[in-house]
Amino acid sequence: MKPDKLTIHDLFQKERLYTVPLYQRSYVWNQTAQWEPLWEDIERQAETCFARPNVAPKYSHFLGAVVLNVQKIVGNSVARSEVIDGQQRLTTLQLFLAALRDFAVRVKSNYEPRVRHLTTNEYETSGSEGSFKVWPTNSDRSLFRATMTAGSTDNLVKALELASANELPRIGAAYRYFSEKIEEYTRKEGEALGDLDKRIVSLFQAMRTGLQVVVIELEDGDDPQVIFETLNARGQPLLPSDLIRNTVFHQATNDPAHVSNPSYADDLYRKYWQRFDTERLDQAVDGEDRYWHEQMRQGRLNRPRIDIFIFHFLTMQTGSEIQIGHIFQEFRDWRDRGLEPLEAFLSELNRYAAIFRRLVSPTGDDNVARFAERIRVLDTSTVYPFILCLLGLPTERLSKSERDQIIADLESWLIRRFICRLTNKNYNKFFVQLLNKLRGPSDAALPAIVRAELRRSDEDTARWPDNAEFRTAWLSNAIYVKSRADRVVMILSAIESAMRCESGKSEQVALPKGLTVEHLLPQQGTLADYPYGQNLPDTFKGSSEAIRANLIHTLGNLTLLTQALNSSISNGPFGNKQVEIENKSDLRLNAPFRGASAKKEWSESDILERGEVLFATAVKIWHDGLG
Repeated sequence: MKPDKLTIHDLFQKERLYTVPLYQRSYVWNQTAQWEPLWEDIERQAETCFARPNVAPKYSHFLGAVVLNVQKIVGNSVARSEVIDGQQRLTTLQLFLAALRDFAVRVKSNYEPRVRHLTTNEYETSGSEGSFKVWPTNSDRSLFRATMTAGSTDNLVKALELASANELPRIGAAYRYFSEKIEEYTRKEGEALGDLDKRIVSLFQAMRTGLQVVVIELEDGDDPQVIFETLNARGQPLLPSDLIRNTVFHQATNDPAHVSNPSYADDLYRKYWQRFDTERLDQAVDGEDRYWHEQMRQGRLNRPRIDIFIFHFLTMQTGSEIQIGHIFQEFRDWRDRGLEPLEAFLSELNRYAAIFRRLVSPTGDDNVARFAERIRVLDTSTVYPFILCLLGLPTERLSKSERDQIIADLESWLIRRFICRLTNKNYNKFFVQLLNKLRGPSDAALPAIVRAELRRSDEDTARWPDNAEFRTAWLSNAIYVKSRADRVVMILSAIESAMRCESGKSEQVALPKGLTVEHLLPQQGTLADYPYGQNLPDTFKGSSEAIRANLIHTLGNLTLLTQALNSSISNGPFGNKQVEIENKSDLRLNAPFRGASAKKEWSESDILERGEVLFATAVKIWHDGLG
């Protein structure tokens, strides 16, 4: 390796294109962690230059290292260097310089041509790839081109057809941030008009004399990928999925079987990986609008969705437990053991990504979507490798009706165990075992294999509760927990849908959005409005207060209402509550509170009676696996 120390001006004043390989990640720097500290560095050096015209700052500031792989010049094209490390820094500096250039244009500064030279290879066709100083990775190129050529934030917003500048993606947002900071810095209150141009000069001088990077150029024999992996701990940490992508497309770029096709790696990226970088959320979450990079919970930690997907994909492929903190190492070991061609692997990854999206972002009301929504609420992600394998099986191996039977069995097993408060601490091991049963050689039908495994154990860690245990838990276990009220909503919504089906109404009728849990016997109810129930079964022992404290959170006392209705009747007398429910709720769950036979009072005995009615439906939805 050959190191050199260059100012930002020296780095960009050359007629050279710094290209970011497609196997590197998209632009991820943000305002708090990177843009603000960088601007502070720039402004500090610029203030020194402003105070001491034509004199370099006494101390230069080091902005980090850039690792380059200099490429051979082909024909008349611009000289190129591949950016092995430092692409986030180089991209951000170009966005700053573009903002400074465009401001200089607007105020007609004499320094505009000199700033422009740092953003443009002027002998190349304007707007072409070669005309830029930095050319980012594939997923960022169209946005980078639009930003670098817009001329202003307003123009960029119009070009991207956005409602406001607040919707700008990160590259555009960085340009906007630096544009605003340059505006603030150059237009100081009380300064003469001539100082504006002087301040532009000071920013330029900061690039020319005050800010430096160490540029490391690789030499023959240096392995770019090894060096990249060694250096990735600096700056914004790389995700495991970043390292996996880098490895895969570095292999594709250097595949000797495709040496005659220079676009091979680009073609693979567009066909199989681009979705992970470009699929967007309808609305950004914490500044992240890429679907596959949104944070999801896995265990106790939040991780990007793509890392969680690859974790479950690798668990499915290996049929063994892996540690989520070792995804990249597990991937590398798995790929080293396999003989599957690169494109075949990427095709499979892409296919299972679509299945995974059905699981974590379910839409529609088919059996898979309903199951996916219910296990999401149960927070049972350890089942995902098994479901990925199940849904990925070809129809000649598993018919739709067989698939639906397995899903129904698995849901019943999970829901019954949840209601019975059985432990889930060994689910990771259990579902890997179930996965291997599904994939193992056997002449038996897959639904029979899965059901037998679900029913095999008598231990609390894996058994399938029978109807008697399920009924006891349904009637007596306090299911409502304020922090996870969504689980009660899920259970009661399933009961509601089944009741509608039983009544002859279409199962496809969508329930209202935003239903909330209502305690029929209120948590804050008074004894005057809700006297203690009489003649309770002998199984309920203890004081009346203790029995009520438990039964009040059981499913027999819980129903669903809209938030507005819930708030208006929550702690009032039951007679008032019944009238409001009758007038404003059409749910089957609330049928006992409508009509001439509607209940006018509510106590523990009514809770148990209603619990039995709901259980009669629940036992049909979530069977015991013996039928």
